[in-house]
Amino acid sequence: MNICPAMLAVLCLAPVAAQAMDLYHYDLDSLTYMSTDVVIGTVSVRPEHKFTVTVNGAVYGAVAAGEKLETLSDFLGFFQPMEDGQQVILFLDRRPRRIDFLYPEAAKSPLVVAPSGVYLIDVYQHVHEYWQQNNPGPYVADGYTIFPRRLLPTKEADLALPSLAEVKLRILASLKSVEPIRALLDKTVERGDASELVSLLDARINSGASGRGSDAISERATQQVRSLNDPELLLRIYPIAADAFFAVNFIQPSSGESDKAFTAARVKYLLLTLADAKRDKPLRVAAVEILLQLSRFHSGRQTGPGKTLPIDNEWLADSAAEIQSVARAIFDAEPEDGHLRSLCLQFLNLGAPEVVAGVRRVYARTQSQELRFAIEEASLEIGDALYQNLEPPGGPVASHVALAAKTRWQKAGAGKIRFAAEYYVRRDFWERSLRARRYFVLTNLQTGQRTVFETNQSWNGGRNGEDWIELNQRSDLAVGNYSLAFEYSDDGKILSSGYKLRLAVGDTPAGKWLSVVE
Repeated sequence: MNICPAMLAVLCLAPVAAQAMDLYHYDLDSLTYMSTDVVIGTVSVRPEHKFTVTVNGAVYGAVAAGEKLETLSDFLGFFQPMEDGQQVILFLDRRPRRIDFLYPEAAKSPLVVAPSGVYLIDVYQHVHEYWQQNNPGPYVADGYTIFPRRLLPTKEADLALPSLAEVKLRILASLKSVEPIRALLDKTVERGDASELVSLLDARINSGASGRGSDAISERATQQVRSLNDPELLLRIYPIAADAFFAVNFIQPSSGESDKAFTAARVKYLLLTLADAKRDKPLRVAAVEILLQLSRFHSGRQTGPGKTLPIDNEWLADSAAEIQSVARAIFDAEPEDGHLRSLCLQFLNLGAPEVVAGVRRVYARTQSQELRFAIEEASLEIGDALYQNLEPPGGPVASHVALAAKTRWQKAGAGKIRFAAEYYVRRDFWERSLRARRYFVLTNLQTGQRTVFETNQSWNGGRNGEDWIELNQRSDLAVGNYSLAFEYSDDGKILSSGYKLRLAVGDTPAGKWLSVVE
């Protein structure tokens, strides 16, 4: 395998800078938004892995056929394969900008390659996008493998990818759809632009655009909203822009400069919003989620999920006692929403006996399955004994089924509903769980008929994780009421069945329709 000097430097730096080597893959609309020119060209490889691209033709922009692009080596060196005679589509940007790159001289290039802005055209005139298959590591074209050994795609795999003609049409369609929003994204926005920016963000997430890769359009729209310096507006966009809007963005000025007074005021705003039962639920949920994200940075270093104690970073340390007091009050209040109480639970100290006693009282009284599961999960973090004292219905595994979160990683297919099951395994059951079968089971509540669905794994952290399935919204199931649960079984015996989600299939003018029962 040939590796260019730039890539070799990346691999050498990997042990100390792996986080810096995230190579993001942007969806097509993002690439066309980031580009001033899109061209098709042929690669020539010079000595020491220097690349020249001879332009065969422009899909968009002013680069002329026959022009030789000789200043792109510092960008193309991060793509594999990148070989002599290879044809590529390049998404290029000629606007001046600061380049965050290993090689400062890349900033001097009159044209730069947009992040992930290269498509490989194979010998059959079909198109491969590039993705980072391993971190650290380069972009690698669809169907290719470079580690641990080099593997090439088969002809059948190549032909299954979209043709060059199809991709050119997609690029032109993308350019047409992106053009109307360029003015909004590139202007200095005013308060009157907020509604349009929020609508754009909402449209991006609901269209599934973010599910096709990183989203430069949402990132830019979020930057524009931040520039308006309106904390309530930021809370409103947080649920729809979570992939482009990080918690730390809320407590720092849009300029990016550190400002302790600004941070303190924003933390105070989050606490006031969270504590006010009259505020809209989405605002309060966003407030506690941001506080939770911030709390996971301990002494300037981020820890694993759920590790919120002690709250000792510079942003929240002065407010730690107030955060825990507000969280405890909301958690204890039965009229409060179960989801909000579940989030506030993460701020409670389950090492304190009086807190544990209060948590057990809430567990015994609440009708919220989400809250009961959250208490079981938090107890399992501490130990099996605390969990067992709850007398949980799931036995050796706590699990809970819900609609999958609407994120880029969990966008349901067309006409489908995606359901996710979170689970957490008791320590003394972990080894057996490795051989046990886990699955979703849909039960007709009138007939008792069970239908089993094999799971797809979102993530697995050892003892805990998340699996998912998709069901057709236009259903062929019998009209009636159903439950959907997550189960473990071994040797034909059901070992655990978790909290169930209620579903219904009803007749509509469009046919039988599956829905979630609130």
